[in-house]
Amino acid sequence: MGKEKLKRVLGFAPAFGAAVGLVVSGTAMFSVGNLAGTTGYATFIIAAIALVPMMAAAFAFGELSAMLPGGGMISDYTLPALGRFWAMFALLSGYVLLIACDGGTQIMMGGASVESITGIPQILVAVVLFSVVIAINVVGVNVYGMVESWITVGMVVTFAVLGLLGFFHAGELAGVAAPVGEGLSFWPEGGPAVALSSVGTAIWFFIGFEFACPMAEENKKPYRNIPYALIFGLLAIYAVDAVFATAAVRYTDAATLSTSAVPHIEAASAMLGWGGSIVMTLLTILASFTTANAYCAALPRMLYGMAREGLMPKLFLKISPRFRTPICGIVFTGALMAVTIVYVGLNGTNADTVLSLISVACITWMISYAIAMIDVLVLRRRYPDFPRLWKAPFAKLTLPIGLCGVAYAIWTLSDYWLAAVIAMAVVAVYVTVWMKIKHIDMWEKTPIGEMAQSIRDTSEYLPVWDEAVESWISDQTGRPLGGAESRRAYRA
Repeated sequence: MGKEKLKRVLGFAPAFGAAVGLVVSGTAMFSVGNLAGTTGYATFIIAAIALVPMMAAAFAFGELSAMLPGGGMISDYTLPALGRFWAMFALLSGYVLLIACDGGTQIMMGGASVESITGIPQILVAVVLFSVVIAINVVGVNVYGMVESWITVGMVVTFAVLGLLGFFHAGELAGVAAPVGEGLSFWPEGGPAVALSSVGTAIWFFIGFEFACPMAEENKKPYRNIPYALIFGLLAIYAVDAVFATAAVRYTDAATLSTSAVPHIEAASAMLGWGGSIVMTLLTILASFTTANAYCAALPRMLYGMAREGLMPKLFLKISPRFRTPICGIVFTGALMAVTIVYVGLNGTNADTVLSLISVACITWMISYAIAMIDVLVLRRRYPDFPRLWKAPFAKLTLPIGLCGVAYAIWTLSDYWLAAVIAMAVVAVYVTVWMKIKHIDMWEKTPIGEMAQSIRDTSEYLPVWDEAVESWISDQTGRPLGGAESRRAYRA
């Protein structure tokens, strides 16, 4: 009897929801408010500049997910392009370091939002949120997983509505808001140079859009739905954030926005009075919780999959006998979050602390986006005839532009280079040492035919793509192959 396969039942909407989901994370909303305080009414221009490399990354992930529509992430796309070292480096530096920097920060943002309106110490709230996140993931509460996507969509809609109400002067009409930025010039103090130096911060608006890609294995037409979900998801994020930022600048003092640990709550309060503050506080708590929970669900399973392939210690293969959840991975992820919670607690939940953590994560994550763009260019050269049911438009132009945009965004975050380089160096050393110990060829590339056949073996039949890949494999080998025979033919 064959293995149970995931059913292809999802359409465009769930993929779009996953692409826009992190727009309402606690730190993403923080970055919108913080940038508004720094760049003023020019925020929408700075966000548009940041959107350029992110859109190029969306083109890259769209093509990669159309080529290999499985449940993988950046490591699966990089294996046939650049080999094991870069595949493992991209995953660990992009996602483990992200969760190390941002996971605990999300929890503390939730605590800070409660403290801002109730006076309850944020650390108490953070401990409660952290405990609930860990408990949910250890026990494996499936009911929460079933409603999480609906909760995410609801949060995005709520954030958009708050921004629209502020943008269209609803607070003024209700007599609870008064503009403070009417006399402000378009550019912030210091002119365009100051605004342009904040592009790296604006990148955080869009970080995480590619979380739609692992849904390809359950999507009915991933080669169409995933790429367009990424593209329209980024456009939606830009529109929502630009509207909220404009309203925030109109009603909130710039110094308050740029120095507050919860600038989005300050902005909502200024826009819509006490009601806006309450709604945004509740939204921040829920956003911090759902994002931290998503991290705690995703990383242990990434570690489990890597351990199964011999790329991480076997410790991460340990499953809870009672709840059937990856317990060691959950403990490890919880430890990463706990370290950040302690760090933020000791340094204070202020704008500088939060900004430093998300900026380091932003740099390492942008490196993984750059690797995805390079993957596309390399695979087009190595496998020009491999089926691509969706192709990045004008890739030879748009992807180099995207790479330049990533480089510029990282350049604007120069204050955080040292920490990011140290973190990535630790990852690189680990990958190198581990592969030497395990006698794994770091630079070996997995043939794309083998990767595609693996997806065919483990996924439900995908019309059009399956036929195209089967035809391509037959052309390469001279005969129709399937399953293990195909993988042996493409090994090495």
